[in-house]
Amino acid sequence: MEQKIVLKGVAKARGHASGEALVSPMNLSWAPCSILNDGSIRAYGNPLNGENVKGKIIVYPTVTGSTSGSFGMLFKVKQAKTGPTGIICKDVHFIDIAGCIASDIPAIDSFDVDPVEVIQSGDWVEIRADEVGKEATVTITRKA
Repeated sequence: MEQKIVLKGVAKARGHASGEALVSPMNLSWAPCSILNDGSIRAYGNPLNGENVKGKIIVYPTVTGSTSGSFGMLFKVKQAKTGPTGIICKDVHFIDIAGCIASDIPAIDSFDVDPVEVIQSGDWVEIRADEVGKEATVTITRKA
């Protein structure tokens, strides 16, 4: 049996995406030294250290690090093809917004609940973000 949960937030970068969720309870950086060009996470102390972001919907509180995260994400998505298909944050930082817009992947925040607490790694997630600054939806399908 499946359980469906729908969250509403605000689109910070537009697009539609779906994929398996990978949830970090800690902030992440898309800088090339934190998430390597093969998509593997190198964030010592983070429970996702060693996991891979390729093709996933990444859920985390907000960014940590520098503006190199924007071009790091762009490279991973557009060049190396090892990046995420979308991001969901409690608060999407402008560094990540720039990377998402350049990479043509959706980013959503401003939920009425903390998405890090609601979404679980392994959930199937669908993002629908049609217009920046407008309501966007996240549909979570969880196997019960």
